[in-house]
Amino acid sequence: MQKSRISIIFSNLFYKLKELVKEKFISLKKSRLENTENEPDFTKQRQYVGNIIISVLTEAISVRKGLLLFPQGCEDPSIHAAWHALCHYEADEDIKARDIEYNNQQIELLEMIAFEFKDGNPLPQNIIDAYKPYYHDDPISYEKGLKGVVKKLFRFLNI
Repeated sequence: MQKSRISIIFSNLFYKLKELVKEKFISLKKSRLENTENEPDFTKQRQYVGNIIISVLTEAISVRKGLLLFPQGCEDPSIHAAWHALCHYEADEDIKARDIEYNNQQIELLEMIAFEFKDGNPLPQNIIDAYKPYYHDDPISYEKGLKGVVKKLFRFLNI
């Protein structure tokens, strides 16, 4: 008789503990879902930029045209880094002509960016950090409307 009382007590304790863990798990899951809903989703924009970079690398479009096709007003640091990587690819034509290894490194970087973006993934933080000093001159971050015009004017005046 005594054994059954102890087993009943342990089974009740086990049941209560199981319910408590289940409640905590559900609340944790809800809080994670709420946090991800607040973060903006840049997947479509990254995939679009990945297609632009592939088009540039396959010479379907020029680098200049590719830069102009980047989404305006995008706040994704990965897309800003990709824009600057493409700018550096175009700006370093003389160095690439002299140094084949440098040219290959730039092409590999752009390929890696394009393939990360094809899946909608962000770039690794070290690549984002490498281009971060250049973000203040980034024309793709200008908004449309009066605010964007003022930013462009200040950049033109070098203020």
